[in-house]
Amino acid sequence: MLFSEIYSAYYNTVASIIASAQKGTLDSDSLYRIVKDSAFPESVMTIGSSLESGKWPLIKKDYTTYIEENPTMPLSLLQKRWLKAICSDKRIRLLVNEDVLARLEKELESVEPLFTENDFYLYDKYSDGDPYDDEVYIKNFRTVLEAIHQKKSIQVEYNGRFGQKKKFFCSPCKIEYSEKDDKFRIISKVKNRYSIMNVARINNCELTDNNNLSDHSEDDLPYNSRASVTLEIYDERKAMERVMLAFAHFEKRAVQISEDVYQLTLNYDSFDETELVIRVLSFGPMVKVLEPESFRNLIQTRISKQIELMKRK
Repeated sequence: MLFSEIYSAYYNTVASIIASAQKGTLDSDSLYRIVKDSAFPESVMTIGSSLESGKWPLIKKDYTTYIEENPTMPLSLLQKRWLKAICSDKRIRLLVNEDVLARLEKELESVEPLFTENDFYLYDKYSDGDPYDDEVYIKNFRTVLEAIHQKKSIQVEYNGRFGQKKKFFCSPCKIEYSEKDDKFRIISKVKNRYSIMNVARINNCELTDNNNLSDHSEDDLPYNSRASVTLEIYDERKAMERVMLAFAHFEKRAVQISEDVYQLTLNYDSFDETELVIRVLSFGPMVKVLEPESFRNLIQTRISKQIELMKRK
């Protein structure tokens, strides 16, 4: 059953009122305030008057209650099935410790999961995702998460893109997940600039006593800036279909210009710009950048560099 009135706003509102009465903090003003904040506008008179008049015999005249036990809500079968499905996700160990998982698995032993991994077919997802079962990966992920929560820096041993090993201090700001790449990455501040690191490339990381994120907020991060690029696509060899798959995780708008020509506008975070340039180039002459000029310049610069490398060979 997808809906039950037991789990509706009305029941939750009355439960909050009873809990307040048990604490001895309930009066007429707070009762109506709870109703106003938790229920619907038309519920103010219905719930409030029904409790104060005794029509619903839950609250006494002095705003205490006859009920001794806390008004808890048991989980519905739908909620249990959802929890069982979430517990089956291989990424859950990054966020939930083993004791909690073991307890959940025991409590949900007889429950069928709402869905499984096999119920989904992701046709645009890479197969070399992060090693979520690796104990070192789990430890590093949790350390980064703790650093973000505590606004602390970490010391990192990191494998660079070309295999070089680095050791440095950084201040993690946020963890992002790419569903297409099946990878977690960290937005962090290294010295005076922001950088992106893949969690899987961290060999080891440790919390430090430094706390230099206290004056930073998420709004400071440069990846919060948005940009757009407009492409012209020549639909040869199913180019349009391949483009839509390649950019499936980007916000986009497509318009057909003629029988075999389409115009596609992609919106993206500025931190994704380099990846976007590479993907656009992979389509060769089938895709042309219309605007902005700055993105066209990035394409031209990358092509020029590639030509120079080929000449050296």
